[in-house]
Amino acid sequence: MNLLKFYNKVPKISSASQNQSNREVIDTIIPQSDPAERTPILEYHPNHRDEIRRAYIQGGPCQPRYHDFPQSDFSGFKRCFNPIWFDEFNWLEYSVSTDVAYCLPCYLFKGESIHQGGGDVFSSKGFRNWNRKECFKKHVGLPNSIHNKADRNCDDLMRQKQSIDAAFEKHSDQTKREYWVRLNASVDVVRILLNQGFAFRGHDESETSLNKGNFIEILSWYADKCDKIKPFVLKRAPKNNKMTSSDIQKEIVTACKIETIKAIIEDLNGDYFALLVDESLDVSRKEQMAIVLRYIDKKESVMERFIGIVHVRDTSALSLKKAIVDVLVHHSLSLSSIRGQCYDGASNMQGDIKGLKKLIKQESRSAHSIHCFAHQLQLTLVAISKKCVQVGELVLLVSNILNVLGASFKRVDEFRDSQNEKLQEALDMGELKTGRGLNQELGLVRAGDTRWGSHFKLFGNIIRMFGSIVDVLDTFVEDSSTLDDRAKASGYLEACQTYKVAFLLHLMTDILGITNELNVSLQKKSKILQMPCY
Repeated sequence: MNLLKFYNKVPKISSASQNQSNREVIDTIIPQSDPAERTPILEYHPNHRDEIRRAYIQGGPCQPRYHDFPQSDFSGFKRCFNPIWFDEFNWLEYSVSTDVAYCLPCYLFKGESIHQGGGDVFSSKGFRNWNRKECFKKHVGLPNSIHNKADRNCDDLMRQKQSIDAAFEKHSDQTKREYWVRLNASVDVVRILLNQGFAFRGHDESETSLNKGNFIEILSWYADKCDKIKPFVLKRAPKNNKMTSSDIQKEIVTACKIETIKAIIEDLNGDYFALLVDESLDVSRKEQMAIVLRYIDKKESVMERFIGIVHVRDTSALSLKKAIVDVLVHHSLSLSSIRGQCYDGASNMQGDIKGLKKLIKQESRSAHSIHCFAHQLQLTLVAISKKCVQVGELVLLVSNILNVLGASFKRVDEFRDSQNEKLQEALDMGELKTGRGLNQELGLVRAGDTRWGSHFKLFGNIIRMFGSIVDVLDTFVEDSSTLDDRAKASGYLEACQTYKVAFLLHLMTDILGITNELNVSLQKKSKILQMPCY
């Protein structure tokens, strides 16, 4: 299997010419001495950031010691910046234009989430509470605080001999080639696992384990089948450079995510799009919001592309809107380009006053909201069915029967055997036809609470397998070891054989059959429905 065909070949650029090109671009960037006038470091090109950081570190923090610092009123007391603080906190900077203080290391190495000890304040917003000097010490924090990590990054950056580029240049060309072989092999395996949606890690990845997880096992199989990578991976690779650790796997997955979303955004090409959003709790009980873009690509085909999941602590419309805006801005998209909204029927989504639909419509008047027709049909069926007591009793009875039949493997086998016997009898009597795909084994899958299309399938299967259900319940009544189980099974057996239950089963099957046909039509990609004219 040659997975290298998935890679796009790019022309090789010598490191000397690339460095010269970077130097020419960096020379045009003039570092700003006033912290308030500086461009955020993350807005620079990734290849230029380190050189810009070095320029700022060599220039040192902006500390105008002899400036006439203006005074501000704090609860009736006049306070101003004290230049003595420069001696106590050598990282401290002062902006003459805005009268606020900053932190140089945090500005240079600010990450996407830096909130410990006022990190965001000292790196971008600025600090001016001159009556609270203790905030400076709080910002520094413990040895592993974000500020101290940024400070250590400054020291490491200035040590050229310890930089990654310098360490990489020390290795021979052969070592570099082996490194790229291992990296490409790991990337190939990651792409396979991501494409198939498989798990990466194993419970035991030690050398003695018989199953080291999908990533290691596929990489091992890949090495056995490909002689080009076999001498350089796994046991034959350096112990500190195997490219198989969990951190390496996560970094490759993150790179794949970035490249995938980048391709989606390029395919969108700055055009209009519709926004599809839904929220749900994951297995760890965290509220997650999924965001999907629907747009027309260059081939005039309708595309729906998932661009991310965002954890939201608050499900109010304002919080959801902020999270959506943050995601769109991160990908250089704007609310003004939205031409459609699609959500579920929750009040925080569809509310006409403070719902998410209304908030986005205020930003983009052309962002029309369309409530999914199939979902509206489901909500209507649920609302109407809950008002009918007889239907509620039927659903409860069916649920209890499923509990009895599925509580034991023995009863499941008895139910399957009874179903096969009755099927054989019907075939012998000529009541059923034989053929490919006919007379398949039916199951009793529990219906969803809000998906009444699943009730249609369940009620239909109960009618077809009614004889087998009665046989299993009758056997359970006779063989049950406890009086409580015998009484429950006897009650269910007696109830399901009444005319009322039989009538309701057929009635609901006929009614849901009509709505199910409409529901299936509404979920098709081509929704051209013939509506009657009155």
